[in-house]
Amino acid sequence: MEKDKIIGLTSAEAEESKKKFGTNALSVKETETFWDMYKDAFNDIWIKILCAACILQLIIYVCSFIWPAYFHQDLIEILGVVVAIFLATFVGTLQNYKNNQQFNVLQAEASKIKTKVYRDGRIHEMPIDDIVKGDVILLQAGDQVPVDGVLVKGSCKVNQASLNGESRDESKETPDGPIDVNIKCEDFANPNWIFRGSVVTSGEVLVEAEIIGDHTVLGGISEALGETSKPSPSAEKMEILAGQIGKLGVAGAALAVAANLVFEIMGMDNYAFASMVALAIQNVMLFVSIIIMAVPEGLPLMSALVSSMNSGRMLKEHILVRHSDSIETAGYMNRLFSDKTGTITEGVLSVVDWISGDGKVVSNIDDLGYELKKELINGIGLNNDAISSDGKAIGSNGTDRALMNYLISLQEDSIDRSVIIEKEPFDSQKKFSKVILQDCSYLKGAPDFFIDQCRYYMNANGQVVPFTDADRAAVDKTMHEQMARSMRLLLIMKEDQEHGPYIYLGIVCIRDNVRSDVAQTVKTMKTAGCEVVMVTGDNAETATAIAKEAGILQSPKDIVLTSDELEKIDDEELKKILPDLRVVSRAKPMDKKRLVDLAQSLDYVVGMTGDGVNDSPALKAADVGFSMGDGTSVAKEASDIVIVNNSLTSISNALKYGRTMTKSVQKFIIFQLTVNVATILMNIVAPFLGFTEPFTIVQILWINLIMDTLAALAFGEEPALDRYMKEKPISRKAPVLTRYMIESIATAAIYITIVSSILLKAQSFLISIGLNTEAEIRTFVFTFFIYAVIFNSLNTRSSGFNLFEHISENRKFMVVMTLIFVLQTVLIYFAGAIFNTVPISMPALFTAMGFGFLIIPVDMLKKLVVGSYKKIAH
Repeated sequence: MEKDKIIGLTSAEAEESKKKFGTNALSVKETETFWDMYKDAFNDIWIKILCAACILQLIIYVCSFIWPAYFHQDLIEILGVVVAIFLATFVGTLQNYKNNQQFNVLQAEASKIKTKVYRDGRIHEMPIDDIVKGDVILLQAGDQVPVDGVLVKGSCKVNQASLNGESRDESKETPDGPIDVNIKCEDFANPNWIFRGSVVTSGEVLVEAEIIGDHTVLGGISEALGETSKPSPSAEKMEILAGQIGKLGVAGAALAVAANLVFEIMGMDNYAFASMVALAIQNVMLFVSIIIMAVPEGLPLMSALVSSMNSGRMLKEHILVRHSDSIETAGYMNRLFSDKTGTITEGVLSVVDWISGDGKVVSNIDDLGYELKKELINGIGLNNDAISSDGKAIGSNGTDRALMNYLISLQEDSIDRSVIIEKEPFDSQKKFSKVILQDCSYLKGAPDFFIDQCRYYMNANGQVVPFTDADRAAVDKTMHEQMARSMRLLLIMKEDQEHGPYIYLGIVCIRDNVRSDVAQTVKTMKTAGCEVVMVTGDNAETATAIAKEAGILQSPKDIVLTSDELEKIDDEELKKILPDLRVVSRAKPMDKKRLVDLAQSLDYVVGMTGDGVNDSPALKAADVGFSMGDGTSVAKEASDIVIVNNSLTSISNALKYGRTMTKSVQKFIIFQLTVNVATILMNIVAPFLGFTEPFTIVQILWINLIMDTLAALAFGEEPALDRYMKEKPISRKAPVLTRYMIESIATAAIYITIVSSILLKAQSFLISIGLNTEAEIRTFVFTFFIYAVIFNSLNTRSSGFNLFEHISENRKFMVVMTLIFVLQTVLIYFAGAIFNTVPISMPALFTAMGFGFLIIPVDMLKKLVVGSYKKIAH
């Protein structure tokens, strides 16, 4: 646009531009409805198996009306499976839908932002979506830039952290001559171009919209979010486990049917066709029943419940979960690529130290003497565009706000700027800003540019003395030491008629402090096997200093790379050094995405933090994307978990909750598979003992459905323990069933099967405790089975010998297990018609309890033997 041209488009020109180039609105991803999300929940392998089992049960139920002599299916059992499917899908979907609705509101609010646009020679305020190519926009301090465009009047500073991750302000100015606007500019350092998503921190400019909507740099990054994310490690493992349980169920059913057929045929007197058909149908029913029973309906419900319960607990610790399955995935995380600003550091620039003219570091400004302190306060207070409002600095840029906040802390923020006669704002070429008073001037600027021009300095006594070569060398040495501490240095100077330019007053050391808890958090995460890699837009020297202070850089093997060095390394070479990579400085937007992809190719479970639009593709690609609470809505939408307080410690807590969820699921699997394996084994053994089915279909329903659902509640709120962070992360490829889990399942299942088998045949013993009929014996064995499972839940909760460890922190466990115990006792006496049970004598009842309790010392013996063996092997 020509500088002399009338500002802005006419309404007709705007309409023509709209027809030709469209508007500035970004493409909006179609919102997924609750029912769409609910349908997606049925893609889970467990839900598919349950649905198949339910359909099979329905077929048998229909056949029971056509051929009642051969088919029997209890409707209650079908309804139980339907309820299990509904709860498992509905709970998780509802949680995810609520979270997505919150983010849709945020996204809608973002599109309502208005900006000032010249149309028909007048300025109008309009939504940013209505801007068209060629519009001229007025931008002032605090405004968000709505387009990619070129400056046509004025100069300003912008913060582009949401695009490139760099916290420093970038200077923008009107070009001296025409520039080629037909070439899309993606260089954030270009002084003449301004980019959508950045924020004006100072100055006032007119910008012509050259690139709008999806074609802006921000729009291009948003489009990258459409890539499909990889399934979570836990989902992959559960799919494998589902296949394994399916094979176990088929094998167990086949063995049980084979044994039953052999004994049935051997005992038959009549081999008529009808009898053989009836026998075949009976065994098909047995086969189907065992397979259905082998599928743990409670597992998908367990995952949904644990995710939902933990989501609420985590929110209290500033962790907002968007996708429930990401909680467990966080527990697998072994590599976290983290931003610096706001996550590792506090995200706020603050004054830390001063460097006096003799090269000394002074932390307390009062130690510099009254006169020098007064001059420094004038130097940073008068020469400052930030203002104090309600005890907080506002306006201008980060540096000015840091200086003003420092004055507020000293209660020296009542600055009388009426004494300023003239003001020279900061210029990127001159590298200083200046205020001129009646008898002197104050300047602040880059030390490298001006320290050589200082002929004098003011000492602690308020005297202006020569700035000698020795003084300069001392200051130089201290400056390098402070830069190694990640300090940003700003020289404060004065000029007057007596001494001329320039009097050195002091160098103020400003920095974004490392969070006080970061070093301990990094150490905790290292112990947990999760390495933190800092990815920042800062220079290598600053990044290295901060990484050392945060404990990220510790070993001589640790590698620091700049983005330029990263670009020169091919993927295969980068894979080799990735395990030792700890810092990437001067990072560019797509560096993070490349790091995520390569880390995942090495089977790392990758976490990524981010708050800007530029972080979104990497957040989407990571196994767990952590966005920041004060980040952009685009970054939040791309993430799985929002860290409300921006803290790395909260990410560490998310990791701990993820491991807690994994432990809870493992405990549930041990508990549930013990029941399933024991039942399968009993069905295999029963024919050898003269029993076709050890449990009736309603008893199996009680064991399989009620125990599933209630157990999911019982293990759903296990406490998050610090000791989980001392364990190494589970590998992406490691099986769900660990050796410990298999040992626990096998021990308990074999004990239950052996005792049940002995009790079924111990006639004289059974008579001695008052059991005389087959119905009483079956009730006794059924009761022992349930009691043994209940007592085994205590074994399952703890991998050690303290069965009551932290049990008070999971009250649901105590309530649920007590409830099952009471219900089992009540039903054998008062629900016999439904459960095919009969009342048994008190000695028999207490004997069942006693044999059930013995599963505890049996498991302890197993733990002792296995533990001793491992020590010997070690």
